[in-house]
Amino acid sequence: MKKSKWFLQVFLTALITMWIQTALDQANIIHITNVWVDASSWIIIFFVIYALLEWTAHVLSKRKTAHR
Repeated sequence: MKKSKWFLQVFLTALITMWIQTALDQANIIHITNVWVDASSWIIIFFVIYALLEWTAHVLSKRKTAHR
């Protein structure tokens, strides 16, 4: 993967992660009062979103090559 695509994917993943974490905090599902809770939940959500984006890209690239 090109470095610019990788950076864009990580940046978008971080933005989505922050948005999800804020929504979960506002819904009182997680309580971000401790820095360790904040960091650990952010890391977990980040890797879940990153894995989903990687899987989606993999599926879409497979579909694209299958239609050729």
